[in-house]
Amino acid sequence: MKFPNSIISVATILHNDEAILESYLMETGQVLQQCCEKYEIVLIDNGSTDRTGALIQTLQKQMVNIRLLTLSRHYDEEHARIAALDHCIGDIVVLMDVNFDPPSVIPAMLKQMNGGYDIVIGERTNRNDERFVDRAAAKAFYRISQWLTGFRIDPNQTDFVALSRKTVNSLVQIRDRSRYLKYLKLEVGYKRTTVKYDRIQRNREKKRRGILESFGFAVEMIFTNSDKLLRTVSLLALFVSMINLVYVIYVLLVALFKRNVAEGWTTTSLVNASMFGLLFIILSIIGVYISSILKETKKGPLYYVTDESNSSMIYQNVEKKNIV
Repeated sequence: MKFPNSIISVATILHNDEAILESYLMETGQVLQQCCEKYEIVLIDNGSTDRTGALIQTLQKQMVNIRLLTLSRHYDEEHARIAALDHCIGDIVVLMDVNFDPPSVIPAMLKQMNGGYDIVIGERTNRNDERFVDRAAAKAFYRISQWLTGFRIDPNQTDFVALSRKTVNSLVQIRDRSRYLKYLKLEVGYKRTTVKYDRIQRNREKKRRGILESFGFAVEMIFTNSDKLLRTVSLLALFVSMINLVYVIYVLLVALFKRNVAEGWTTTSLVNASMFGLLFIILSIIGVYISSILKETKKGPLYYVTDESNSSMIYQNVEKKNIV
């Protein structure tokens, strides 16, 4: 199926991917040439320290429709994705992972987009290639996330996604520093569907996000996308305060009407420990929210670009009406 009236943008975030870059570009270019009349491959060099950038510039002289955007340093992947969305000119934008996502799925995504959907999300058929602890942690994260944010995300859904132009235009207006594309594409509320696929792995030596890093990311994403936890601990604090007030009344009554009252060292200690424990829990949660507020109050761009280059051969007379 061809898309004669549409420009298709395929954007990929790169970080030290020199070893798999050429094979990825060859495969993606072949797929796009077969299914699209007008396309571009947008590569975001997210602070690579190997020869990724230099190799892209060499390949640009040999291959058509490749655009390179070099960021000034290594940014969070969510910020790199907003850089990609900012610079893609396509009527349909496909975000994919260079290491895990097969370009052969792109035509199936575009077919769904042609059927009237604004968001098509890649969904893995299984997670058997992951460790048990990773699968369990992901399942727990999305369950907690659904309870706190109201967004239901299948653990098998990935960041391999096709977006219509109006979806992209909506997403780039959200300039939050703490951002999570899986939440944002649900927040905009456009019509969406999924496409199942088998995930691949081009570079098995590339390290995945560590457990501590994943935990920190999960906490930040949940806290910055929901205030339900803050409201929950506020209600809990009110409830415990009421219990403490009842206890105070009980102590006063005992002091007034009973003689030779034994010292309530154990009970007093228990109450103090409970109150201080709850207090510190509340303070820690409030601290996370204050940290998020501090991030959002900082002014300035979400990222900085040091260089941008195009293939020697790229479409002519393309009106860049989609750049916002």
